[in-house]
Amino acid sequence: MCETGKEIKFCTCMPNGANTIVHNKKSRRFKHNREKYTWTLDKYIGYAKYPMDGMLIYPDHDLAENLTTETVLEELNSKNCFDFDYNPNEGDNLRIYNPEKYIRKYLSFIYRNGKWMADSYNGLIEETEKFNYGNIDFE
Repeated sequence: MCETGKEIKFCTCMPNGANTIVHNKKSRRFKHNREKYTWTLDKYIGYAKYPMDGMLIYPDHDLAENLTTETVLEELNSKNCFDFDYNPNEGDNLRIYNPEKYIRKYLSFIYRNGKWMADSYNGLIEETEKFNYGNIDFE
């Protein structure tokens, strides 16, 4: 899993996409991919034309020892952590997910007023559109 004290790098190096199906469940590649933390980057569209009723699952404050809201915010606001040319736009939403084999948890950050903040959109009344995703590496 994650190692403490490493810098976070948001990598888009997913050769076959986030939902790759590996048929040999005992292969090392399958186990290695399942332990990865993943991320998605969404742009804010606006309020939904057809809002829904329901219950929200709110973001957590930590996923691992070195994946906490505070540590990720410090990294995001101090340097470019992405492996592609990216300048955040107002309202962009970064979500970080734990490996799928656990109960699905996530961290959420929104770019507002020139910096990243711990916040999330209400998916029942607000729309976003995914424009990039990948794995998290620790350098």
